Amino acid sequence: MSKILGFFSAIFVGAWVARYLGPETFGLLAYSNSLVALFLPIGMIGLNDIAVKEFVNAKNNVEIGKILGTAFLMKLFFGLVSFLILILFVFLNKDFLEIRFLILIFSSFLILQSLEVFDFYFQSQVKSKFVVYSRIIAVSISCILKIVLIELNATVAYFAIVIVLEFFITHLFTFLYFNKSKIKVSIFDFDKNYVLSLLKKSWPLFLSGMMYIVYTKIDQIMVKDILGAKDAGLYAVSISLSEVWYFIPNIIAVSFFPAILFYKTKDKKIYYKRITNLYSLLFWLAVFLSLFITFFGEWIIEKLYGNSYLQSYKILSIYIWSNIFFFFTTISSKWLVAEGFYMHSFYRNILGAILNIILNIILIHKFGLTGAALSTLISYAFVGLFYDLFFKELRINFKLKLKSILFIN
Repeated sequence: MSKILGFFSAIFVGAWVARYLGPETFGLLAYSNSLVALFLPIGMIGLNDIAVKEFVNAKNNVEIGKILGTAFLMKLFFGLVSFLILILFVFLNKDFLEIRFLILIFSSFLILQSLEVFDFYFQSQVKSKFVVYSRIIAVSISCILKIVLIELNATVAYFAIVIVLEFFITHLFTFLYFNKSKIKVSIFDFDKNYVLSLLKKSWPLFLSGMMYIVYTKIDQIMVKDILGAKDAGLYAVSISLSEVWYFIPNIIAVSFFPAILFYKTKDKKIYYKRITNLYSLLFWLAVFLSLFITFFGEWIIEKLYGNSYLQSYKILSIYIWSNIFFFFTTISSKWLVAEGFYMHSFYRNILGAILNIILNIILIHKFGLTGAALSTLISYAFVGLFYDLFFKELRINFKLKLKSILFIN
């Protein structure tokens, strides 16, 4: 239900906001959000998947409380560090004068992301219903506020505040649901050795997360810097209509991968078979969605966003096909963590980031927005599929993906 509501919010209310703001202002909003996202990995420090794994392996509520308290403090501390770095970077650079206030609003994400630890606990226990309830409440409030702001003819800053507020409400209610449990969380029970242990496990994923954000967000930043705010708005629309489908692999990964991990040490044959089934399901879903958007995307943009965004269709018809490889990446990222190949997450993402930046520099100048979309498609294909071919220990993962495409199990 929360995903359907989120889909409705992104497609309809999001389009209404974009139409109201216009391509240039909407481009500045998207650009500011993407710029702040580059600093998020510093606050997350690679703990997300590690925390879920720690919760799964916890023997009792005391251990769970220890993990929660430690992870929360770590994410809060590094979130404050990333916040200060961003503020210094932005306010010492005159290039950001026109959007400093927007960036300041979105920078709240860097501190608020520490509340995600309670979400990770529910994921590990396969109790996502509490996160779902929180998400429904947050998205409902957000949709209502955005519509009210449009009716009040509000400025773009208020829409940025609502985006941050939606994130905060989601994790606030998740915490309130957790508070009903019997698990005691003490942030004062600080275990230095455990912190060092978590950092040792998470630093490759921190680096990987940093590079992941770069290769997924850098195109939006480069489009604005090279082509201007209006083109950034047009590009943001194509991204919105592509990324709105990302909830599909995310919810499938969260729902099924913890159960698949059970067979990792019990029965390898079942373990690989179920991973292949996941890849197959996501591949064909992505192909169907890509075909649908390719054929009906222009009509969708015209009806939802209006004629001022019609140029987004050409970009969208290319960008949407990167979903196939993003869907693969969602599951393969979980597989790399399960197998302990943390450094490959980093290597894969840094190569993807470098490839995307180089391609953007070449193709944006030569083909404009179409070049940015092509850069994303090629870099996503490398990360989501072809990277595995270069390393012997990862080729089994490439074979599983290939089998999923060819219906071989």
